[in-house]
Amino acid sequence: MMAIVTSMLVGCSSCDSKNPKQEKEVVVGGDYDGVVPEFTAGVSHIAAQHRQTMYRLCDGQQYEWRNLKVVFSDTINAKSIDDLKVVDVTSVFFYWNSEGPHVQYISSDVKKGTIIPNPIIDVWIEDDGLDDVEIKLWPEDVLERLKEWNGVIPSAKCMILRRPIGPRDCNAQWVLGDIDDPIFVDAVTGYITTWCPAFPIPNANGPLGEWP
Repeated sequence: MMAIVTSMLVGCSSCDSKNPKQEKEVVVGGDYDGVVPEFTAGVSHIAAQHRQTMYRLCDGQQYEWRNLKVVFSDTINAKSIDDLKVVDVTSVFFYWNSEGPHVQYISSDVKKGTIIPNPIIDVWIEDDGLDDVEIKLWPEDVLERLKEWNGVIPSAKCMILRRPIGPRDCNAQWVLGDIDDPIFVDAVTGYITTWCPAFPIPNANGPLGEWP
């Protein structure tokens, strides 16, 4: 079950570098409001710009914002945490049209500007929509929360905002680490756990290896 949950770090069900949809020309947009060169406006503003761009790309048709990946200048740890800078923000959107399901990436890179690849005909699974959910904590808040936490921060240069789908409803989560060693930071409460809150915690009182 854990392998299924944490596969959100990939998300796309069958994205492949050989997919002809990914080999088409990439569209690079200009800077908007001085955000990209220095990321001065913050991740929340960049995410909002991505959503506005997606609205224009879809010509107003319905779509869902499913995932947000934030990449830092260095590995997140106790020593580097005060000096980290955001270097890339990538949003993932999912929508349907007459050709079927589509996944659209929009990325803002500190050096390359805004990159909008052609959409991939595919599905984005295991993440629910982020459009109408509460998000109180953004990356700078998560880093502050991690400074207060007594647990081990998994080695990572990025964090991902997602709303995992499972038998339990939960808030959007900032996820760090990989499939073997993730942590989840609640984007509303700041609560940190090593287990995806959309799924039951293994039975700590039962025999080792027994699942609820």
